[in-house]
Amino acid sequence: MPGTSERRASTVAVSPREAVFVTGLSEKTINQAIDRNEVAVLPARREDDHERLLGFPELVYLRLRDSIGRLLSPEGKRMLREQLAQARGEPVESVSLGALELAVAPESETVRDRLARIEEVRSSVTVDPSVRAGEPVVRGTRIPVSVLADLDSQGASPEELLEDYPSLTPESLQAALDYARLYPRRGRPRRTPWRDGVVIRRGP
Repeated sequence: MPGTSERRASTVAVSPREAVFVTGLSEKTINQAIDRNEVAVLPARREDDHERLLGFPELVYLRLRDSIGRLLSPEGKRMLREQLAQARGEPVESVSLGALELAVAPESETVRDRLARIEEVRSSVTVDPSVRAGEPVVRGTRIPVSVLADLDSQGASPEELLEDYPSLTPESLQAALDYARLYPRRGRPRRTPWRDGVVIRRGP
């Protein structure tokens, strides 16, 4: 999701996995909404590109549907989708769904904040073929994101990780952990001997 955190909402294009971070929904729920044509995907950037990407209106709709969707009829949901799409990501305070006036500004702001956070996370991590064969590392270090994520999943506290990796800050550590959640490593996770009696050396 290239670009800066200042980019216009109309240029937003996120994957279902990134949409999990933005909406708080499961990836399965998001993909089901796409499969049912409840939300539309953006046109592919290339003919051979099969990645499904969601825009800003779809992200706002998914958050609203999760919070008040049970109160809306199928027609109400359709009207909500249409009005959000017509706004094209421009600020909207509310939408009119027949007799119901629905405030959308708070959810729109949350989506903007979460998208900005994704940009911050991505800018805090480097992927360079000349550094650890292209494995994502914390910017300015050679510390692999996957190692921090593995240790975190094994029960290491932020304080312990910061003590073991003094070149990290609380902000860069959290960004690395968020990156790992956004872009999980494919394949079998590495074994990490955290607190299993094996002496290991951690650090950059």
